[in-house]
Amino acid sequence: MTGRRYLLEVVPAHTRRRGAANALVILAAVRLPACLAFAALIAAAAVLAPGAAASPTADLSAIIRDHGSDEKITPCRFTKNQLTAARTQISADIDTYAKGIRPAINRELKRWSDGTCKGKRDGAKLQIRKVRGTGPAGKEYVTFRNLAGKTVNLRNYALRDSGDHLVRLRSTKLKRGATLKVITGCRSGHRQAVRHGASYYACRSVEVWDDAGDVVELLGPGGGLLSRKQYGTPPA
Repeated sequence: MTGRRYLLEVVPAHTRRRGAANALVILAAVRLPACLAFAALIAAAAVLAPGAAASPTADLSAIIRDHGSDEKITPCRFTKNQLTAARTQISADIDTYAKGIRPAINRELKRWSDGTCKGKRDGAKLQIRKVRGTGPAGKEYVTFRNLAGKTVNLRNYALRDSGDHLVRLRSTKLKRGATLKVITGCRSGHRQAVRHGASYYACRSVEVWDDAGDVVELLGPGGGLLSRKQYGTPPA
């Protein structure tokens, strides 16, 4: 890191189609082009989903983003393995300019050790496959697949965007290997959420996913992160 200077700054978040998001605390590197490597740490969360397919650096990036909204990590959102691996990636710069990250990770690890998170992350193995974020509510959708070895009841599962907007699912089942398309809007002739074949109509009156791009997360019934997918260019 010799010859580089890092600045902790608060900047307004990107103005989104559905209103301005809260100001975000970010670590911005200045002076050298090499600073892009540090910026990539934050951006990595939008590219790699935390979990078996993600790297410890990507997991740390996702944790930093989650922590930045209210200086807390969403309880039990990340697994014990993710937290442990991410902690090993904390550099001296992060310790200096984002002092709350290491203690926050330690608190989350204590939740796991104490058994507080037991049952919070036992959502089924599901994976987001495709996101269409353009068009009105009736046209945008997210599809995900059940990779578990059994049928899953999706009651209390939810989809979330980078601005913490939630699309909650009611009781509906998804067989193993099957794919479900969650359409934001209502099915014609209906005024509440309804399942029709391989499509689930959330019956929201307005769009949720950003036209330009966003990060979509699939959460289990206890709020644990099961899958994440980026499309387009997410808000800063």
